[in-house]
Amino acid sequence: MNRKSSLRDWADIRLFLAILDHGSLVAAAEQLGLTQPTVGRRLAALEARFDTPLFVRAGRRMQLTDAGDSILESARRMEREMLAIERSLEVQSKALVGEVTISATEGTGTQWLTPVLRDFHRRYPEIVVKVQIDNRTVDLLHREADIALRLGQPTQGELIARRLASVGFGLYASPDYLAELGTPTRVEDLATHHMVGLDAAGTRIDSALAFPTAQPLPGNYVYLSNSPAAQLSAVQCGLGIGVISHRWAAMVDGLVRVLPDFTAASVDLWLVSHEELRHSARIRALSDFIAERVRDDAPLFAQGSTSAA
Repeated sequence: MNRKSSLRDWADIRLFLAILDHGSLVAAAEQLGLTQPTVGRRLAALEARFDTPLFVRAGRRMQLTDAGDSILESARRMEREMLAIERSLEVQSKALVGEVTISATEGTGTQWLTPVLRDFHRRYPEIVVKVQIDNRTVDLLHREADIALRLGQPTQGELIARRLASVGFGLYASPDYLAELGTPTRVEDLATHHMVGLDAAGTRIDSALAFPTAQPLPGNYVYLSNSPAAQLSAVQCGLGIGVISHRWAAMVDGLVRVLPDFTAASVDLWLVSHEELRHSARIRALSDFIAERVRDDAPLFAQGSTSAA
């Protein structure tokens, strides 16, 4: 390694870590907001300055060389320091203006959150909300988002989490499916029915209702998808019976609840942010607004109704 060469700035470290964390130039480029050729050129320039390769290609993934591994600990330390600087500057912001990124899953982020944000915009017209739809747990410590709506209690340290509501899940089917194949009256009856499931195999999807985490209900599984929205569409078009949240089922057309006394699952919904960002005025404004609206809609999330009665 050429000892006269050095990392020029934080951008070099970000590039190096993005390639490592995401495994490819394409994924790193997407995360950094660059093109793949740009990422490739910057990596080549970085390696040329050190006169040694930092990565080798192993199949579809980029893996560290010994030289790359030797600077990893220092790169992570610099990353932590830069993120701490960003957070320290962020918390000084008292103005209700600027961008806030919120992460949410399909369904919650598309069906419920969007109309809520219309009302938020009317109250805070100078705050721009960026909605990141992602079924995985985004890394708030690395500022992939400012706040997140998550199913299940978060376990990462340095996060503030507020439990907002319980999300209930039940079995649903389309009227056409039930007219053709009949309506089950017991869970055991599902063994003779077509089932639609959520498939997490080979993905980073986080759901207690997804295969292979969940214990499958009896039945002939004719459709699996890694997308909850695709799963919902499959149920709507009559492919089979599926586990859908009561809130989502109540907000779309064409679904009939099956076995209404059966509870497929109940999962807590949490609002999460980094501990140091709680003092940012615009982030706090959005967090408090969403928390208030979720709690107002608690019966909708729990059982698909618009009132507690």
